[in-house]
Amino acid sequence: MKSNYDAVVIGTGFGGAVAACRLAQAGLKVGILERGRRYPKGSFPRDWSNPANGWLWSNEQGLFDLKPINEMTIIQGAGYGGGSLIYANVHLRAPADLFAAGWPRGYSRAALDPYYDLVAYMLDIKPITASAHLGMPPKTTAMKSVADKLGRSAQFCYPNLAVDFGAPRQTHQNKFNVTQEGCNYCGECDIGCNYLAKNTLDLNYLALAEQHGADAAIQCAVARIEQSANGYKVIYKDYRAGGGEYFIEAANVFVCAGAVNSTELLLRCRDQYKTLPNLSAQLGNGYSGNGDFLAFAFDTSQALQPSNGPTITTGIVYDRGQGANRVWFIFEEGGYPKAIAGLLQLLNPAAEGLGGIAIMTKSELEKAIRTAGAANRASAGVSRSMVFLAMGRDKANGRIRLSPLTRELSVEWDVASNQPLYEAETGLSYDIASALGGKAAFNPFWQRLHLPASVHNLGGCTMADDAAHGVTDANGEVFGYRGLYVLDGGILPAATGVNPSHTIAAVAERNVEAAIRRLRGDSAWRAPQAALARPVIDPLSQLTIPAGSTMAPTTATIGLGFTETMKGFFDPGHVPSDDYIGAEQAGQRNNCHVDFTLTITFPDLDAALADSAHPGIANGIVQVDGFTDSNGAPVSNGVFNLFVDAGQVNERRMLYALPFIGADGKPYLLDGFKDVKDHGSFDVWAATSTLYTVIRAGHERTGAIVATGIMHILIPDFMHQLTTFQVAGTSDPVKQAAAVARFGDLFMGTLWDVFAVPRLPH
Repeated sequence: MKSNYDAVVIGTGFGGAVAACRLAQAGLKVGILERGRRYPKGSFPRDWSNPANGWLWSNEQGLFDLKPINEMTIIQGAGYGGGSLIYANVHLRAPADLFAAGWPRGYSRAALDPYYDLVAYMLDIKPITASAHLGMPPKTTAMKSVADKLGRSAQFCYPNLAVDFGAPRQTHQNKFNVTQEGCNYCGECDIGCNYLAKNTLDLNYLALAEQHGADAAIQCAVARIEQSANGYKVIYKDYRAGGGEYFIEAANVFVCAGAVNSTELLLRCRDQYKTLPNLSAQLGNGYSGNGDFLAFAFDTSQALQPSNGPTITTGIVYDRGQGANRVWFIFEEGGYPKAIAGLLQLLNPAAEGLGGIAIMTKSELEKAIRTAGAANRASAGVSRSMVFLAMGRDKANGRIRLSPLTRELSVEWDVASNQPLYEAETGLSYDIASALGGKAAFNPFWQRLHLPASVHNLGGCTMADDAAHGVTDANGEVFGYRGLYVLDGGILPAATGVNPSHTIAAVAERNVEAAIRRLRGDSAWRAPQAALARPVIDPLSQLTIPAGSTMAPTTATIGLGFTETMKGFFDPGHVPSDDYIGAEQAGQRNNCHVDFTLTITFPDLDAALADSAHPGIANGIVQVDGFTDSNGAPVSNGVFNLFVDAGQVNERRMLYALPFIGADGKPYLLDGFKDVKDHGSFDVWAATSTLYTVIRAGHERTGAIVATGIMHILIPDFMHQLTTFQVAGTSDPVKQAAAVARFGDLFMGTLWDVFAVPRLPH
């Protein structure tokens, strides 16, 4: 790399590749910094026995960057080509009504369509129906039949895909003089195509950038940006040189590292390093997971051959309600590589791979899945399964931030306000799995913890008309910092509701054009390929949405929740740690209080009742003297088990695992149990209202015990608790009452079995 450039581009995803290409074509001296590796033909990782061997960014800059951040699991690509290396190739345009609110002036679907057309030309997009060599995959024809069966054929489409549908395994030169092959339907789109049949960004935009003189440095992760006499100094770590720090300068910097990474970089520059102190207060706000929702179908009536074909080939649009109550998403089928088929069977309801296991905190769940992944084997029935991915218009009301104490990255995500979208996605998953003759299953982190996962992160550096409402202007230039741009999904001010790559690239084309016109003083500059692009029909524009809405799912997911408050005393460092009564008494003498108020929910009540561990989700506030401040600490990803087998016929336990961050910035876990058994006095109340509690260091139940105590439900709090029961997923009072009754049957039936049955005459 040179020491100075006209423009430095950070990242090579759908924003960075577009920016680098057009800036180089415009004659500017361009430097590209990419944290990941290049992946020539045949070089993507395939060592299934070792997840560290090329797979993970955290292990020597591997392909996948997984961030299980508190309230959202974030999945990103790392490599020369960014997310295009591991996405499912889908290119759909955001519907016109999306631009009606929240976007800066000058944005509309009509204004953006020419740039969509330009991206379509560059990536040579077309639907699966254009594949003349291998025909339609079984999963594709099955989804068309399902749409017909469910009365949703008018909302069914074949999305445009950035896939080379030429002769399989036959090499040829694409329009940019880069060698590719035709798709061979191997189903490996999402783990990197080793045949160069995906039209990934390194084979078009980035190839053109380098052909026009751009310099690219891989395995170089940017640490911070500073202002300098020449514009900006970009400091980066070069992992090829042992992680040492280097810098280059440029008059213009284009931050295109992806929504989460770009936001984190700018947050650190503003709040940690103080190098860009005047960035907008809106930085980090407006985060969206794009309504991503992962589900599965198992044991379908016909062989769907999920490893046959590109990953995604079909979509069904759901559009119901009006205004703030509108729920809009697209439901797409997905395939997967044959090599992970055995691992996915862990989620099969018939296999009970994760069912019946008590607690399963986030760390425990991660370990269980890693263990299963290391031992995965192909198993019967894998051809009769399917992956589903839905994307919807969530409220984009999340926040990316740095912890004031630890400077760790966190994402705040309001599941409750987005619950109607998730409920509809869940319901349609059940409907489609049933129509395929199979059983539905869901992302275990969602099912166990209500922790969403997103592969389509947006927002955090949103565009707006002024700095009071966003981070950049309508062209992606950062308010208050001339020549500093953000051109990736971070600037989108709303969820697109569809696969967002097409919109990210189109907005980048629009905005880099505006930047080049300013830099060159040429108000007429256009991308050279713009003259070659032709209007492309977007499949969504051909769909028919019935007046008033599409149909609701026939399967309603009924949830139930209630609020519980418990209070007690504890003793730090108490020995022995299982002397709960002694710890409580010491805590009373020393006035050491512990209390919590939790909302405990069973989002899918019937599934929780059927699971022998009866898992629920616990969120709220925990206050522990000396560990939290007086306002307490939030609990997220908490786990509650209603009744689990305690090893004795007439004994059950209620289990709690409540992770929180202490006032010292360190992680802790409130780990407790209610011992539900007859202690000889038939005291049902004490058994169900007494929580034996320890506080552990870290968020795992194996962590060192740092405090011990006992908590109780007090009578006034219990009387209030009885008024807090709420049923979600239906407004029908009969169905609501039936849900409460089902919960009550389990609760009272278990108490009868534990306390009454042993006393009955035999």
